[in-house]
Amino acid sequence: MILAAAAIFALAATAGCTIRVGDGEDDNGAQLFGDGNSLQWDLTRPIEAEPLGLPDAQLEMVDVPDDATVSLTLPSGTWSGRTEQMTVTTRRGYVDHVDLFWTEDDGQAAADRMVADSDLLGVDAALVAEWAESARWAETADVNETRHEDNYNGASGEVSTAIKPSMAVGDGPGTPVRLWYKFYVRDVVETAG
Repeated sequence: MILAAAAIFALAATAGCTIRVGDGEDDNGAQLFGDGNSLQWDLTRPIEAEPLGLPDAQLEMVDVPDDATVSLTLPSGTWSGRTEQMTVTTRRGYVDHVDLFWTEDDGQAAADRMVADSDLLGVDAALVAEWAESARWAETADVNETRHEDNYNGASGEVSTAIKPSMAVGDGPGTPVRLWYKFYVRDVVETAG
């Protein structure tokens, strides 16, 4: 969890569900999840920040409830999955990109999930399938690295995507893998404008 938070801060660089926006100082982050701990966004159209209670140009951590699910409509279909952490970055009054984080049980589970999502996200399925073998190496590797990471870029129409698996090195069989899915919608906003 600390690694994901560090990664979030290193980024510094019209919702389809009921939205409740937090306004108290005690909120941990933006309140974007609606009924049933779900969030549904259509990323094929520009999403204005203000109606969501988001600032014009800022990275916002989202308050993610337990058992949260996210559904994102892409040009090639709808991606849906659970998430443990989420950030939304806004730019010039619109959502610029969405980042989702969650943990899979091991390298094979992470590879299976990435392969299942590959066509929809426009990522090379054969390439992400290799993560299972790469993760098996990292489980028992005796190297100076503390983390084994990779990056797979793709696109679904005007929505650019990236999948970034990360795991500890040398922790033995069954080491959990942190997945980071990125959805960039800047091209959607600029094309519509």
